[in-house]
Amino acid sequence: MSDSHPEVAVIGAGALGLCTAFHLTELGVESVTVIERGQIAGGSSGLSVGIIETQYLEPLAIEIRARSMDFFRRLEREHGLEITRNGYLRLGRSTEDLAAFERSVSIQHDLGVDDARVLDQDGLRATVPDLECSDLAGGLFGPSDGYVDGHSYCTLLADLLRDRGVRILTSAPLTAARVAVDGRHALVTSDATLECDVVVNAAGAWAGQVGRLLDAPVEVLPHLPRALDYVMPSVMDYIPASGDLGLYFRHESAAALIAGLHTEEPLHDIVDPDDYTRGGEHEFMVEVARRLAHRLPTLAGTRLGGLWAGLYPLGPDGAPVVGPHPEQPRVVAVVGGGGSGLQSSPVLGRIAAEWIVHGEPRTISAAAALAPLTRAA
Repeated sequence: MSDSHPEVAVIGAGALGLCTAFHLTELGVESVTVIERGQIAGGSSGLSVGIIETQYLEPLAIEIRARSMDFFRRLEREHGLEITRNGYLRLGRSTEDLAAFERSVSIQHDLGVDDARVLDQDGLRATVPDLECSDLAGGLFGPSDGYVDGHSYCTLLADLLRDRGVRILTSAPLTAARVAVDGRHALVTSDATLECDVVVNAAGAWAGQVGRLLDAPVEVLPHLPRALDYVMPSVMDYIPASGDLGLYFRHESAAALIAGLHTEEPLHDIVDPDDYTRGGEHEFMVEVARRLAHRLPTLAGTRLGGLWAGLYPLGPDGAPVVGPHPEQPRVVAVVGGGGSGLQSSPVLGRIAAEWIVHGEPRTISAAAALAPLTRAA
């Protein structure tokens, strides 16, 4: 598929959908409409802790994040997006982890991320004095990484899109879809019917439902006592593909942390995003408390406060799905970002837009491996 003047409808006004719409306008597409079942950033994007960083292990994942950071800096410079740079630290337990971290640093340096580095145990203690390090070999640290407010980020994107003439329809759930003889789509919402040439499925945890309506199924697994005298970086005690949950925490204020459990792998069955339990709060908080007490023993008296529950929309193998459906090439998916969807949204949205306009990803050619056709093969 390659069309420089299509009419495009994007389903979903989270970070991925809004970024796709933004890059479509950057590539010269003049007719773009965003359709959102609720409100802007009403799903995972608005609930995200908003970490943006480049401390990953696989080359494609690193490049996606490094190039995404360029976009965040652009929004900061040109439009006042607020980025809090407290750093990001990924913990490692073995010499193999440290070797992987060294490879990551080399890749990051080639991509212009000059300050990423590997820390030994002494470096960990210097960076996070309260960290329990006896079972750690070291860490992968990005001092200039940080976080944004997910809702503010998406609201800014929506404002920029409206300035560019993009229509954003909120409170407009997709209820039906038809394909005409000429290949154009008719999308039926609660209020109107919209015709377009190309549909982008960026519906997050609802992507499976939207895919079925479009006859272009996509498999998405929604997953569910003292002030610090230093700024603690965001810390991730998780190694990708480890098959387990990992603790993460980041600095919120001198007297508060945000913490949770993270994975990029499907560890339980698919759930209905309109009818999933937000229960299990007690068990979740107990596990977070247990892991925090181990990793930050000098802060073991920390009192847990509020809790929110959201969904991680993951691809079946933990990686995002971006590209045209093999049997419905005028339906492009950009889903499955999981807990990394917001930080990867600038480049994943760019890749989706390039599939529509150029028929291939050009910013990162290796991203063709994320397409549904490749993944199904």
